Amino acid sequence: MSLSISVVLFDVDGTLVDSAPAVMSAFRDALSDYDLPIPDDQRLRTYVGPPLWYSFADLGYEGELLAGLVTRYRTRYQAHYLDPEPFPGVIDLLHDLHNAGIPLATATSKQTPMAVAQMEQLGLTSIFDVVAGATPDPSSNKARVIREALTRLEAVGADISHPVIVGDSIWDVRGAQEAGIPVVGVGWGYATEDGLDDADAVCETVEDLRAFILDGVARAASQSGR
Repeated sequence: MSLSISVVLFDVDGTLVDSAPAVMSAFRDALSDYDLPIPDDQRLRTYVGPPLWYSFADLGYEGELLAGLVTRYRTRYQAHYLDPEPFPGVIDLLHDLHNAGIPLATATSKQTPMAVAQMEQLGLTSIFDVVAGATPDPSSNKARVIREALTRLEAVGADISHPVIVGDSIWDVRGAQEAGIPVVGVGWGYATEDGLDDADAVCETVEDLRAFILDGVARAASQSGR
């Protein structure tokens, strides 16, 4: 499927950076702090990307214990959230898209201050027009972050008539659908077997994604007569 593209939003964990080791470690530590059972790595991997409140609730916890686990996780993760390395080729891709004049934003379930610090760590502050992330409250979800990113992009003069989000999991797909924008899945992240089935397109490699986005941007420009 081809898309017309005017702005691109990027998920972070599993799309830009390989954050699974840091996230899974923080989950283990938080659960250990309460002497709770630790799931196997396969299950823990499914919690790289979703909101924390969902993830710990999915493990069967609620109420004060749920809130405590989220707090413990954030404390543990705080020490390691800058550790993850970018996936091969991603940094060059972002520079190429920026140099092509394409407005870019993050749309991540990571809290905004952490997302900002991580973009600084990766030297991407000048590449992204907007760095949008989650807020600490349980109601913060991917769709809200997407809408915030688009609002802020529009405020800085970007054409948001043809947005797309690039992500690696079912949470990106669901958030995009709720926000009413197309989603492009990537093949190098943490998607479950059927997690990207409802994506508008899937790009298996960074090179495929580069070509897909540039084609979509050219398509949008042609339609607008630019």
